[in-house]
Amino acid sequence: MLLVAFVESFKYIGHLIPVACLRIFLGGYYFKHALASFQSDYLVKAYLAEDIRQHLPSSTAPEWYRWFLENVAISNWQVFAISLTTLQLFIGVSYIIGLAVRPAALVGVLMSMALMGAVGINATGSTGASINFQATTFMLVLHLVLGWIGAGRCLGFDYFFYKRRRGLWW
Repeated sequence: MLLVAFVESFKYIGHLIPVACLRIFLGGYYFKHALASFQSDYLVKAYLAEDIRQHLPSSTAPEWYRWFLENVAISNWQVFAISLTTLQLFIGVSYIIGLAVRPAALVGVLMSMALMGAVGINATGSTGASINFQATTFMLVLHLVLGWIGAGRCLGFDYFFYKRRRGLWW
């Protein structure tokens, strides 16, 4: 039944194939970064805390968010690193298979906004990677578009639930 709905999605929502390809590509991007975080020492060493500590003085975030980052996120960096990596894995798998794309897009929007607020406009990470504000804004827009369109309905398993239970999440 689920496989039949997957094949039917080509017939009824085939005009979304370019958006579905973008969704799958973005899912691969998140999946690759989550796996790289799991395989490297990102979860063992305090790279996240160093990045936050480095960018906090130049952050454009509200005072309450800066306080949260300084007093909660830095001291509990391992919990936040594991959460961030797990959320990246969730977004990646969801985008690749096209299941629960709207909730994953919402998580992606929240992650992008948190990154934009935490690091400010021009930033370089402790690992030497450049964190570009425009690129983060672009990722935010991509998540908004994928969630708004419901990109999991084509080349994905969201079409099965969309046919049976039309609602906000499908």
